[in-house]
Amino acid sequence: MEESNGTEPWHQSLRAVLSALNQTLHGPGPCTERPAGATRGRHDNAYMYILFVMTLFAATVGSLILGYTRSRKVDKRSDPYHVYIKNRVSMI
Repeated sequence: MEESNGTEPWHQSLRAVLSALNQTLHGPGPCTERPAGATRGRHDNAYMYILFVMTLFAATVGSLILGYTRSRKVDKRSDPYHVYIKNRVSMI
């Protein structure tokens, strides 16, 4: 009699999840296709909306990072310590 190591239920559930994901990614099978005259679904272009929102978010974050780094460079030039050193060196 063979002893199982307890991974068989895990393996079966993993296979079920992967097959469901595969079916979702590749769309419905030939049995469940829409009829030729069926109207398009309401959420058919949802991926375009998500892509648009992600692009706007990336542009906003990029502009904030760029603005922050540029403002830090300006602050370093007008830092009171650097102004003091500059004036001190010119006096010597």
